[in-house]
Amino acid sequence: KTNPSEPFYHFLSGGAGVGKSTLINAIKQVLERFWVHQPSNKPEDINILAIDVTSIIDKVTTLYYCNADVDAFNNLFLALSPSEKIVSRALDSCSGTKSRATITYMLSQAQKLQHKKTQNMQYLLKLCVETKYIVSHNIAVPDGISNGSPCILKKVIYGQLCEKNNRERIPIRAYVQFEKESTGEKTRQRLQNIIKADGITNNNWTPIQRICRSFSLNENTHIQVTRNQLPLLPSNAQTIHCSQSCTYDNILVFLNKNLSRKLLYTACSRVTSLTGLYLSGIYKKPARATLENDPSLREMTRMRDEAQLQFSLIFPEDVKNQDNIIVLFHNLRSLNLHFQNISCDPTFIASDIIMLAETWSKPEDEYDINNFTIISRTDCRSPKRKAFGTLIYAKNYLLPHVKILFQNESISGTNHFTIVALTIFNTTVMMVYKSPKAAWNLVKQQLQQAITMSLKNQIYDISIMGDFNIKYQVSDPDFNSLKDFMKGNNCFMILDTTKVSTDHNSLIDLCFSTNETRNAHIFESATSDHKPIWIELSMS
Repeated sequence: KTNPSEPFYHFLSGGAGVGKSTLINAIKQVLERFWVHQPSNKPEDINILAIDVTSIIDKVTTLYYCNADVDAFNNLFLALSPSEKIVSRALDSCSGTKSRATITYMLSQAQKLQHKKTQNMQYLLKLCVETKYIVSHNIAVPDGISNGSPCILKKVIYGQLCEKNNRERIPIRAYVQFEKESTGEKTRQRLQNIIKADGITNNNWTPIQRICRSFSLNENTHIQVTRNQLPLLPSNAQTIHCSQSCTYDNILVFLNKNLSRKLLYTACSRVTSLTGLYLSGIYKKPARATLENDPSLREMTRMRDEAQLQFSLIFPEDVKNQDNIIVLFHNLRSLNLHFQNISCDPTFIASDIIMLAETWSKPEDEYDINNFTIISRTDCRSPKRKAFGTLIYAKNYLLPHVKILFQNESISGTNHFTIVALTIFNTTVMMVYKSPKAAWNLVKQQLQQAITMSLKNQIYDISIMGDFNIKYQVSDPDFNSLKDFMKGNNCFMILDTTKVSTDHNSLIDLCFSTNETRNAHIFESATSDHKPIWIELSMS
């Protein structure tokens, strides 16, 4: 048995600077030289993983498979710690109608129980300053002090409980420092008078006070034991199961023959970086997960086959194929600001025709997108950028089949509007942008000319989409006129009128078509308060 007074004891158990790292490095060099000088060995065959365990032992969290190993490690760690040890003894009491002798026996039995059976309240709680602990109960969940919250013990306060028959001075309060400064902030404010009375000057130390929890010794007795104790547990070691909600900079995982694939993954995924992961024991590659031996894999397979998530949105890239054409319209609220976003957005890139309004563009701006060509564009003419401008892209393969049938001359100013009609194969698609102050009667006249021109060219499949700035509800004064106009031209609203097209809960980006069965959808935008709308055309 090593004598604590001997220098060798301090060498083995001491902290940084006592020489352990020097000795380990010397042993490593000796082993390397021994290997190289053996006739059959080659220097390049050496495969050494050098780990300086002494430099991380105080910072690492150790993970075990079972509770017994965790308790043994924590007890050993506390015993070897050079800091002062304090034992906080729990105060137990019984409730029930049993005799005094029975109650005495029950209390003695409660002292022997593992903390897992006593609501995580140890009878003898070993406290050691500057050592890791976790909170064992939900004390102030909104304040972040909950079951499993990691902390460092900083100070223990002694006092007397307000009990008639017990004037013993015991640890009544423990000051801890949580990993996050915000944890316990409200508690520190609420107990600032107690903190001041205890002489605590560090603003990040949070007081943890004794609490009471009740438990039964077994299922066959109605006697309840109530335990009064500090709600803390040593946490230099934890079970893998208890570590599931935590992350650590350094962990040491003790490999066990009973360690399943899932538990090994759980343990290794607790660390923030592989440089902080340490394994102890013989590593055996776990068996590959199969449907027969892995319930999680079975459930994932079932969900994939039988319970697929139904999206509230339909993605253009998911329905795009060689037999259809996707036409997308979006009031972008400045192409100048958001060009980088849309030029790499899968939804825009999957579309065949992209119609943009309120581009805020100027003639000298360049907005080239790979595999697309700009076929129509209007820009701001004023020195300053304004909510003006439209732009239409077409995919290069479509260029021989796309023609501009009609385009009005936009009036610059607050009352401007733009109408562009394209023919794509045997279909006409019109983009409409009406500024909020533009008169609907003027827009209606120009739109009627575009429709008439399409009919004269014997193209009867017409779709009209864009930002009309007319709310699709009766309260808007232009709503009935818009509805009657579309009905008179045999055009039907093909968007879902129960949805909205802006972040202001309004439906003003609209889509009409002479084909009632045409698919039209409202999408989502991360760059504008308007949502994109898109339709699907047939190539045939």
